[in-house]
Amino acid sequence: MSKHYPGETGTEIRVNCGVDISAATATYIYCKKPTGTVVTWTATVYNSNYLRYYTQADDFDVAGTYRVQAGVTIGTWTGRGETATFEVTPLYL
Repeated sequence: MSKHYPGETGTEIRVNCGVDISAATATYIYCKKPTGTVVTWTATVYNSNYLRYYTQADDFDVAGTYRVQAGVTIGTWTGRGETATFEVTPLYL
């Protein structure tokens, strides 16, 4: 689907880290919802360079712009990636 809606579950969120993160010991996707609430989704490494997470109930609880950042620990380094955005469309639009 090209659009996403509140209440949707099972949607793949994939964040490109731009580098090989296969040695990561901790992987998260930080999400800032349109309400300003920040949540942390536990992610998995996918194809060496990506973090992947599948949405669950209440992840897309409101329509609007969602902002996500990769969070990774590799060795003694812990940090975040660039911010990416996507839209969750109001129902019945």
